[in-house]
Amino acid sequence: MPTYRMPEHPAWAATVAELRNALSAARCSVELAGVETGDFIVRELLVAAIREIDRAAGVVRRLS
Repeated sequence: MPTYRMPEHPAWAATVAELRNALSAARCSVELAGVETGDFIVRELLVAAIREIDRAAGVVRRLS
């Protein structure tokens, strides 16, 4: 079975880097929000958001 590779595109690396930076900023914002709230439900939602951000960041790492 042949393997196909996506052609290298000059903007690809910049796009992946920008996405990685955006995910990092989102994760930091969520962590800060978690520190500022004492509400259990809000904290659990923020933990779930961190998990999803980390999952997306893993996908981005595999792309690069």
